[in-house]
Amino acid sequence: MTVDPSRARRPGGRTRQVTERLWAAALDILAEQGVDGLQYEELASRAHVGRATVYRRWPNRDDLFRDVLARFAEISVPIDDTGDVVRDLTAFLHSFAEASATPTGRAVLQILLRRADKADGLHRMGLELLDRRTDDLQRRLDRATEAGQLPPTEAAFINMMLAGPVQWFVLRRARPFTLSDAREIVELVVAGLWRNHTE
Repeated sequence: MTVDPSRARRPGGRTRQVTERLWAAALDILAEQGVDGLQYEELASRAHVGRATVYRRWPNRDDLFRDVLARFAEISVPIDDTGDVVRDLTAFLHSFAEASATPTGRAVLQILLRRADKADGLHRMGLELLDRRTDDLQRRLDRATEAGQLPPTEAAFINMMLAGPVQWFVLRRARPFTLSDAREIVELVVAGLWRNHTE
């Protein structure tokens, strides 16, 4: 029995391409039609795959929404570690502002702000995503504390202090939220953390 050398070199290459098409199609549909428009039939058509492929990837809609939310957060609002926590938080905040101003971002925010009494589980999935992202941010903050760049602090508090001004900008839309805006907010928050730590 022989093995096709091209397939041996790139195992899963086609699967990866299909997955990327599914991600892109899902985010496009979410941006254009919101939560209700994200249906398996439409997703399969947009990604140029059979419905069976979509069902294999996501056996139920909860799996689909959970992965789409996580994917959007991962690609749109990364939490980097360059060794400079002010730089990383600035990039994080600016990415959050840019993502929040997009149609997809607005749809994701609607999911995150969904009422807790909704029966479809989206509110719970939104909270799960926030918890995971908060844990990721906490690990980054802890490394900054170990490096002496920050006093010990809680990621949930930092998220609240950083996200609030961005939401104000996005809602107001008087002007774009710039990298300089993000830097100024981050520096104010970091200075406040140190001041409270030394008092």
